[in-house]
Amino acid sequence: MFIPRTLAELDGTPGRGALVRALIVIAVSAAALFLILSANITLGQENLEVGQVAERDIRAPRDATFDSERLTLEARDAAAADVTPLTEQIKPPADNREDQLVLFDSMVNDVDRIFGLRDAGTIDDDEVMERLASDAPAISFTDRSEVAGLSFTAWTAVASAARAALDPTLADRIAQADLLDVRAEIRELITADISDPQRAIAGELAAAFIEPTEVVNEEATAALEERARAAMPPVVVEVSVGETIVREGQRISVEAFETLDELGLTRPLVDAGTIIGNGLVALLLASLLVGFLWRFEPAIWHRNRSVLLFVLALVVTAVALRIAADRTLWAFMVPTSATVLLIGILLSGASGAAMAGALAILAGVMNRDALDLAVYVLLGGLAALLTITRAERLNAFVRVAMALAATNVAVAMAFSLYQPGSNLAGIAQLIGAGIVNAALSIILAVGSFAVLGNVFGIMTVFQLLELANPSNRLLRRLLLETPGTYHHSVMVGNLAERAAETIGADPLLARVAAYYHDIGKMKNPLAFIENQAGAHNIHDDLTAEISARIISGHIRDGIDLAYEHGLPVQVIGYIPQHHGTSVMTYFHQKALREVDGRADLVNEGTYRYPGPKPQTREAAIIMLADGVEASVRSLDEKDEASIRGMVDRIVDARVEDGQLDDAELTLRNIAQIKDAFVGQLLGMYHSRIKYPDNVVPMDHRREQA
Repeated sequence: MFIPRTLAELDGTPGRGALVRALIVIAVSAAALFLILSANITLGQENLEVGQVAERDIRAPRDATFDSERLTLEARDAAAADVTPLTEQIKPPADNREDQLVLFDSMVNDVDRIFGLRDAGTIDDDEVMERLASDAPAISFTDRSEVAGLSFTAWTAVASAARAALDPTLADRIAQADLLDVRAEIRELITADISDPQRAIAGELAAAFIEPTEVVNEEATAALEERARAAMPPVVVEVSVGETIVREGQRISVEAFETLDELGLTRPLVDAGTIIGNGLVALLLASLLVGFLWRFEPAIWHRNRSVLLFVLALVVTAVALRIAADRTLWAFMVPTSATVLLIGILLSGASGAAMAGALAILAGVMNRDALDLAVYVLLGGLAALLTITRAERLNAFVRVAMALAATNVAVAMAFSLYQPGSNLAGIAQLIGAGIVNAALSIILAVGSFAVLGNVFGIMTVFQLLELANPSNRLLRRLLLETPGTYHHSVMVGNLAERAAETIGADPLLARVAAYYHDIGKMKNPLAFIENQAGAHNIHDDLTAEISARIISGHIRDGIDLAYEHGLPVQVIGYIPQHHGTSVMTYFHQKALREVDGRADLVNEGTYRYPGPKPQTREAAIIMLADGVEASVRSLDEKDEASIRGMVDRIVDARVEDGQLDDAELTLRNIAQIKDAFVGQLLGMYHSRIKYPDNVVPMDHRREQA
């Protein structure tokens, strides 16, 4: 993940703000966990809910008479439904008829005029469609092309048929509630003397001019319905002591549940000790997790969205565990390993292990101190973490699924064999639950980790692989518009990947970031020497200051292009870092020559890139690879001594300029990077056999054959 500050800055003495932040996260996490743990703290009674199958006969412990809220509501709704809606006239039928016929005739005249222009050759077919859309909006979009194709005579017949059906229909009262029915009826009133397509057009045209003369008075109708509701007395339910409310094997209906709730059978007793215990467990677990992230995972802790992802994953999985609690097979099917995998892939393996431990504790507490389930959750999560290396391909998840299924089955069998009287059927069910758990975990992890990465701003390996694909739209643009820059970026990517592998940094991230570090040059390709292809250098005609501004502008342009093409913010962060705040030496020296060497007249800051300096090891590698590749390419002799000398000069200059101060590179790392660069460059610029003029290489012979 991209952290725009060094960990050295983050690991200082914690201030009051950091402590307050930690306390807030602990409080929120502990509160959520406490509520989840306390969602089912029954003492001596089962959990009853609508639709649940009763495990025994449930009888009334006492006499009870109460008003049934549900039955009363149903009775009052039925009474309100029987009320006839009150309507009010908005326009007399005669006036409505006159107004709508006037509108209809006006529309017909407009269409007649359009057809007249069409038949006279004044307007073409496209203009006919446009005018019908603007002057006759009553003609629907679906019918517009059909109408435009009618002859004037056919149109006259359609309009006459529509008016003949419309006139008598508008003479009657039309209620708003009946509007759809009336429009459907008028379509059937169209004369059969015209063709079926023309009848359909006439019917739609007539229906468009049907408007209601009466509307429902919502306020008055609502008042009537309310009076009908109020007049309906509450429905009284009587229950006698010993009366069976639900029999064993029956599903608990809504009515039965209401009776059980009235008798207090769905409000079990609450033990104060259980509440206190849940609170202590939630507080202790939240505190330990926050402490772990703060102490051992600062890159996660100091990024709000990463902390939010961790807490949300914990809470959501805890809810799933709570739902399945005390249901043996369901509890073993909860895909807790999916959460562990997601945290391990998106954040870090250590945080994934911490999540596995936390979920194991919660599973044990929620399932009445179930040691077997706690071990099952813990070992399954750790097995998933150990077998996932880098989620670069789907076959990696297949390997995880197999390891997870094997671990789940082994734990289930081990604890089943511990218990006396265990039967094969029960063991088989647990084995099946373990396999289902593994399948669900992998499906959820594969299906959600890329989405969660996008939502929480965490770059995934799949995103990097997609960005590294040469067919990527932006890389294709870079190749076609700035081939020199594209070649340079690929070479820098090769160098960066090799160096990153050498020092244990992320090679894929280094390669991808290198591919896109110079995309800003597409805005002004000819301003950069690698794209001039021997043409005139525009900087020969510019002052040093103007040239420096043009060159440094590719940083800003690159960031704009990256955002425009939706690159991940982590990759975008490498664009301004690949030059850091280094000096554009060539133009700085040119500026000095322009003022006869008077350094006091040249502001060095004008010739420095805007920065920031590289904040990560990968960013530092890209900076060094960028400078080394361009410099070595300019060497006349590319033997080992020349290449090593140039690499040493470029890297040492960056170190002396302080460009690597924030990148957390050791002296050993820098030496390893130099060696990696030299080895890669020697491979890239290896010597080739010089063929005599009269000898054609074998490959060329094959091509000519």
